[in-house]
Amino acid sequence: MQSLTAVDFSYNNLSGEVPSTGQFGYFNATSFAGNAGLCGAFLSPCRSVGVATSALRSLSSTSKLLLVLGLLALSVVFAGAAVLKARSLKRSAEARAWRLTAFQRLDFAVDDVLDCLKEENVIGKGGSGIVYKGAMPGGAVVAVKRLPAIGRAGAAHDDYGFSAEIQTLGRIRHRHIVRLLGFAANRETNLLVYEYMPNGSLGEVLHGKKGGHLQWATRFKIAVEAAKGLCYLHHDCSPPILHRDVKSNNILLDADFEAHVADFGLAKFLRGNAGGSECMSAIAGSYGYIAPEYAYTLKVDEKSDVYSFGVVLLELIAGRKPVGEFGDGVDIVHWVRTVTGSSKEGVMKIADPRLSTVPLYELTHVFYVAMLCVAEQSVERPTMREVVQILADMPGSTSTTSIDVPLVIEPKEEDGGPEKKQQQQQEGPHDSPPQQDLLSI
Repeated sequence: MQSLTAVDFSYNNLSGEVPSTGQFGYFNATSFAGNAGLCGAFLSPCRSVGVATSALRSLSSTSKLLLVLGLLALSVVFAGAAVLKARSLKRSAEARAWRLTAFQRLDFAVDDVLDCLKEENVIGKGGSGIVYKGAMPGGAVVAVKRLPAIGRAGAAHDDYGFSAEIQTLGRIRHRHIVRLLGFAANRETNLLVYEYMPNGSLGEVLHGKKGGHLQWATRFKIAVEAAKGLCYLHHDCSPPILHRDVKSNNILLDADFEAHVADFGLAKFLRGNAGGSECMSAIAGSYGYIAPEYAYTLKVDEKSDVYSFGVVLLELIAGRKPVGEFGDGVDIVHWVRTVTGSSKEGVMKIADPRLSTVPLYELTHVFYVAMLCVAEQSVERPTMREVVQILADMPGSTSTTSIDVPLVIEPKEEDGGPEKKQQQQQEGPHDSPPQQDLLSI
């Protein structure tokens, strides 16, 4: 082939590009005459567009129509996908857009709050949400509660009045109510930022390993302080605020074991959500704390909170949980009535054995108040303002407060003979019993 210098391909109806390298460099145009489809260096230039055009022309009209329709449909699909993607990205951006509402001057931002939401920071879980402990850049320690979903997913405008309620709760300031510092939210999540209580909840302490260290003086102080917090919600807020879920786990203790009422006003927004604790009722509180009238009225009022507080008082006296320790279907209220006969003299039968010494008159007085609070009929229960006053009007205290409240406990006459009765008459109904009258358990 290297010696080939002439060749004749003329008039063979050939097509394509003639190479210009190798032996083809020795050929000339006459070697390829009569082949209109050929192109190359010494022939007419090759035109790719023209080839494609001629190929397109060779297609049938039906094929052309199908090709155009296919391209059009593909364009519509891509355009629709782009629009949906853009909308999805916009919704995601809106969902991630957090807004922090502060109820006092804060030295941290919403990003600092979000940094607390880590599994290692969890200090509590329940039907009302997950609680995280967080240290802010300025040194403040806060508790962040992540609430379950409220309202319809993605419906920021339909939160059942939750945002308005939070604005009201954020303005509450009382020594014995946990302060709500701020509220962070987007369209998917609500975060409540509270002051941190280092000693946890009364329920955790009382029913945990540290319960034996919670002696009577501290228990009585906690009872009075929690009563004052609830009294403020019922009588000093306008409109009055119902707690709806009073229980020992919602009474938090600071570093000095001072009581602070927590989670007030939130229960009505948190019921019926997936993931709620099994110990929570559908609407009106936690099992063991629910007033009996709710079973037939399905309504809650201030007296419902009073009943629940009475259960907390019985917990403080007996050191027992409200349910789960007395058999099926029996709660602490029914157990106490059965054991004591609802008489103050029977309080020694239910007193927490972990207590060392307790002033008997204090124990019986708190028991008396507790039984007032858990009266079957709501009209027979005192108000929280009356509860505070009755607790303060303890025999042996310096208070001279007197209040007319419905009595549901008739103190039994002690069987001490004529001499005992004469001694009682001489002491009078308001005299303090001798200080050595202590209940040793």
